[in-house]
Amino acid sequence: MMKSAFRWSSSCLGFGLGLLACKSDPELMQISSNQAALTASENSERALDGLLDAADFVAESTSVAQTLSAFGGGSESCSSTGVACFGASSSCPEPETYCSSQELDESDLEESRAELEQDAQRLVKQLRERILIPANLESETSTSATYRVGPDVLCDDPAPVAPGATGTPPDYDSACVDRANRLQLRLRLTSPAEGDVDVTVLLGRERNEPVVFELHQHSLGVKVDLAQALAAARELGEDAQEVEQLSGVLELQLVENQPRDYSLELNVLEALKAVVHSGDDTLSAALGASSPALELRVDGNARRLLASMDLGALQVLGPLRLFADAFGSQDDELLLDAAPGGSTGSGSSTVALEHDYHGALELFLAGFQGTLEYVADSDALNLRGLGFGDKTSFIANDGQRLLALDLNAAQGRHLDVVLEPAGDRTKVSISPGFDLRLALAFHHIADQVDGIASQLLDDTWHFWFDGAHPVVVAGDDQLRVESGTLHLESSADPSANTSVSAGQCLAETAASSGVDADAQSSSSDGDWRHRLELSVCQ
Repeated sequence: MMKSAFRWSSSCLGFGLGLLACKSDPELMQISSNQAALTASENSERALDGLLDAADFVAESTSVAQTLSAFGGGSESCSSTGVACFGASSSCPEPETYCSSQELDESDLEESRAELEQDAQRLVKQLRERILIPANLESETSTSATYRVGPDVLCDDPAPVAPGATGTPPDYDSACVDRANRLQLRLRLTSPAEGDVDVTVLLGRERNEPVVFELHQHSLGVKVDLAQALAAARELGEDAQEVEQLSGVLELQLVENQPRDYSLELNVLEALKAVVHSGDDTLSAALGASSPALELRVDGNARRLLASMDLGALQVLGPLRLFADAFGSQDDELLLDAAPGGSTGSGSSTVALEHDYHGALELFLAGFQGTLEYVADSDALNLRGLGFGDKTSFIANDGQRLLALDLNAAQGRHLDVVLEPAGDRTKVSISPGFDLRLALAFHHIADQVDGIASQLLDDTWHFWFDGAHPVVVAGDDQLRVESGTLHLESSADPSANTSVSAGQCLAETAASSGVDADAQSSSSDGDWRHRLELSVCQ
């Protein structure tokens, strides 16, 4: 039986791949290969079991299940009714399709938890029985043990041998064996501290170090050095000609804060940068360092779930032609009439319009922060520290700003929000205040990009509240101001300015709400001016 699959995920510890380039070697503890292998598997098992135990309350939560369903986590089934018709017939009714959705409930979450537990058990079994075993040990020093992982691990399992039969060597697919031999995968175990084990992945003849797994007593982690990854890919013959530069260090980490309290963190340890060529165009992107950049914390003791984001500055730079479709119409064809008399017919044809794009587009997001907190059996959802970094975010073309965004520029550039149910509506409490300013100047590229919406050409939108700690109640059709005064202002069209005092409501105008949805979207998508008005609170 030929073995054609080239397995990676479960055989390579199942945590995903990461990379690490150490600038200096830390002082390592003395280890033995047997003890290091045992410690690595034990640390993995303990951390994963602890996380699943801490997440028990999530699987029991009706609120979490309802939230996941609201974001499309449920399933949908559809069926059609009608009589099958053959040939053209005006009496044949159109078939009707009926769809019903099935929302997630606690049993679905518990089933997912059980599947994760089984995956964790399979992972530990792989470590103990197939990877970190004496047969794979290639070399050993007082502070390290190196294991060579070959086709017997990277290719599919050999066919089972019947009891009492004489086993024969597995017949692996030759292509799989060739890839495994070129990969020259090695795992080097070291101990940076008592009871902690690092597993460094070495690839190819150059022994690039594209992966380091950190299997520690109170954390499991994997680090990624993008420069080392690119070097390994090029050595192994991967198509990376379009990538000029790739650098930075990422870390994915599962941390035990205390028993039954775990955090899953994504850290940008060193700033990320990528430079990629596409034909004659060059696109570059950079993301500043931050730790943790993303965090999901499950506290089984307090029955609390936290999700937070703290991204550093993001900059994307490239030619305008790569981004033009995002700002204007994508109708790049012109109908040419070749029929006599000016009537369209079989002689009509379309040709692609040639645009003279010039200049570079820069997108700069100063950052993105915020923390969402859910406490079991609580009706409130807390969003803390929401913001877009510590300076103005913008889009510019050759230094001319097309868009500039500022949130709470005079109030620390961040805000807190509390969402609470209020009957069939949602009460939104904001502190310390809300002040959003959006400057629009896409007229700078209107000669190059067709179909830019008129409201984006030259205007400044200012949405803000008078008074500290404003409160609103949001429903399907209205927004009622409970505290403070909401102001909506347009510098280009002052007639659209609206103020909503406490006790008043804001809703769509009767004219805009009666317009066909498709027509409204095509004519004024994203334009709030003259579509909102004061209304009687319902």
